[in-house]
Amino acid sequence: MPSDPSRLIYVVDDDLAVLHSTRFLLESEGHQVETFADGRELLAAFPGPSPAFVLLDQVMPGMKGLEVYARLRDVDVHVPVVLITGHPDPGIRTRARPAGVPLIEKPLAFDALLAMLAADGAATGPALQV
Repeated sequence: MPSDPSRLIYVVDDDLAVLHSTRFLLESEGHQVETFADGRELLAAFPGPSPAFVLLDQVMPGMKGLEVYARLRDVDVHVPVVLITGHPDPGIRTRARPAGVPLIEKPLAFDALLAMLAADGAATGPALQV
């Protein structure tokens, strides 16, 4: 169990290179990171330590990111989620926006991601609250 749950970030992506590089970046900034290869692995982590933030890939085998997000809400998990995608089509943005899920494109702009995490209230603020 992490020593500081407010620093815990879950990263979900089927691309191992993305998981490893994102984990390295976030840990180098002092965050604790748990990685998951798909949405089912993430959902199995609940209930458990509640992360401050979930970085969730949209395009994965099995459940897509927005489906995982909906399932989190169905089981009453309220954690800030940011959707990531390497396939940014307008349909994903159209579905993510009303759900209140921010979307960032791959390759990840790590400076923008770190700024989002460092922004006042980013981990708990209404802009990312689900």
